[in-house]
Amino acid sequence: MIPGADTFARPLRHIDPEAADLDDLETVRDLVGDARVVAIGEGAHNITEFYELRDRLFRILVRELGFTGFAMESGFAEGLAVNEWIHGGAGQVEAVARDGITYRFGECEPMRRQLRWMRRWNSENPAKVGFYGMDLPGSSTSPGPAVRACLDRMPGLPGDEELLRLSDLGGRTEAAVRYEAMPAADRARLIEGLRGLGERALLLDDEIVHRCAASLHAFVEELDAPPAGPYPREVFMAETVDWILGRERRIVVSAHNAHVRRSPFLGRPMMGGLLAPRLGAGLVVIGMTYGSGPEVRFTQRSPRPFDCDVSLGTRTPPPNCIESRLDRIGPPVVVADLHRAPAEFLDGVDGTLAGGGLDPVDDFPAAYDAFVHVRRATRIPGAFERLRAEFEAAAEPEEDEPEEEQPAPPEEPESP
Repeated sequence: MIPGADTFARPLRHIDPEAADLDDLETVRDLVGDARVVAIGEGAHNITEFYELRDRLFRILVRELGFTGFAMESGFAEGLAVNEWIHGGAGQVEAVARDGITYRFGECEPMRRQLRWMRRWNSENPAKVGFYGMDLPGSSTSPGPAVRACLDRMPGLPGDEELLRLSDLGGRTEAAVRYEAMPAADRARLIEGLRGLGERALLLDDEIVHRCAASLHAFVEELDAPPAGPYPREVFMAETVDWILGRERRIVVSAHNAHVRRSPFLGRPMMGGLLAPRLGAGLVVIGMTYGSGPEVRFTQRSPRPFDCDVSLGTRTPPPNCIESRLDRIGPPVVVADLHRAPAEFLDGVDGTLAGGGLDPVDDFPAAYDAFVHVRRATRIPGAFERLRAEFEAAAEPEEDEPEEEQPAPPEEPESP
């Protein structure tokens, strides 16, 4: 226990999104204030408690504080179908979450439970909530979903089917491997086609097409990212949040801690840092961390895309990380307001844990307003096994299958 921790930290009484919301309302209200954007980060993906906490906080913000939008680190184009479903569209939630939420974040029950709640809320209340992806298409490795979304909304031209064929590269790891192996001529045609599609999109009075086209522009720019300054992906996510704010009163933004932080990450401005000057006090950044629990580690085997050994270890937080300090506060789940924390609480703390290493943070209150900390975390069932199988499949070189001998086509009569 840390003496005096109760002056800046409070326990969260419930993680379960279905629990009575009013129990933690004042804690949430004090953190959020009048902010239009509450960015909720997570120190690792596919942590059960993070899904549950994010859902719980979102429900409180919707029910009690008038929030109307949820944006997450997922493809913008794919998210259009999710938003349609929560407003009463056809289909089963399992398929909608699987296909409409990228990075495989939708392949679990906690995400499906949140979507079911959003659909139920919209069916029962006049003030609706919206779902938005804010990221590049195809888990940032395939432009196909955004190309299809554009073509579905614009007049067709010769060559559209060929562009769709070139751009539909498959799933996350498969797409990266296929793009790497693509002949130079096909790659050049793909890039030229994506740029041409973006130019056509600007001629239309359709903001959805414009945003999908912007995601394709950022996708192309990411292929040869600038050596300094923000990555095109971060710029696109920040601009998409701005676009969502033109449609919603107050929104929750969900992404990795590294994306939501206000301060630069390894010298580059991140989404949170790009939003901060424009939003000022209208942006509240809440990171989520955990102390002990499972940790996925990647060991690169070769320069080939996704050619990694994927292993699952157990985290033991070192003393110079924020997780170790938050563990000492005591409760199983705690909310720490960093602006109220005494300076000595952060003395000797160099960063926060992510991906088996330490993400450096020079000034915690400048980067994050608060942390929600879980002392012991668990992984989403099956998530690690799916991830390892995906990477193993990407590491296996594709074998060229011999083509079957086809009978010669019948001779056609000569033209007159």
